[in-house]
Amino acid sequence: MKYLALALALLMTACSPQAAKAPEAPPAPVAAAVPSPDALSITFAGDLPCADCPGLRTELTLTRDAPYSGDGTYKLVETYLERGAPIITTGIWGTLRGDAVDPDATVYELNPEKPEPARRHFRRVGDDEALKVLGGDRTPLPDSLPSTLKRAK
Repeated sequence: MKYLALALALLMTACSPQAAKAPEAPPAPVAAAVPSPDALSITFAGDLPCADCPGLRTELTLTRDAPYSGDGTYKLVETYLERGAPIITTGIWGTLRGDAVDPDATVYELNPEKPEPARRHFRRVGDDEALKVLGGDRTPLPDSLPSTLKRAK
């Protein structure tokens, strides 16, 4: 009986309404970070394979329409090593989900302003630290070929 009374007392204490707590003070406002115009652009560079020359020096700059946007404009500068002037292509880019190997890959699709050259695809590697060139059907290039553009610092 003594244990029953003790259990009832504990149960009633656990179920009794608790004293109302004073509301916590709201967190101090955090100043919104205003990205600099440079933060909206990211540049990748590297040497890619070329069918009839030593390589294709490539520099790709992606500029976002707004912070955290998945699309924007691009400038692609390609220079055939041991040959003339660079070829500059501009247009818009967008973000796609998945490539031929990884359905969750983040892929950037370049859509040139002019009909030639055709659309090109690059798979994001890591946290925008590098891009891997993809073939026309979004397949990776063979491992034996250089296919990485690294983020320019």
